[in-house]
Amino acid sequence: MKGLNMNHIDKNAMLDDICAFLESEVEDFCRNSHLDTSFSRLGLDSMGHVQLSSIVEKHTGQEIDPTLAFDYPTINSMLEHLQAQLKENADAI
Repeated sequence: MKGLNMNHIDKNAMLDDICAFLESEVEDFCRNSHLDTSFSRLGLDSMGHVQLSSIVEKHTGQEIDPTLAFDYPTINSMLEHLQAQLKENADAI
């Protein structure tokens, strides 16, 4: 994720795509209730974790480590990490 620049990224669209994926994979997924529930607890398997990284990759245009969803196992923790990467990269400029 080196060089992540999310200035041109629609973060709401990325969140929508993440939630749409989870809704298709997880019975009873609720965006309002599960932003801080771990992907594993929701019942997502290893392949699902990797697919989440692919969704983020599509939105960022950057290569994303396939372990992203394991390292940051909730929607909010993943988004907070991406935001921190953005700030870190902006500060380096």
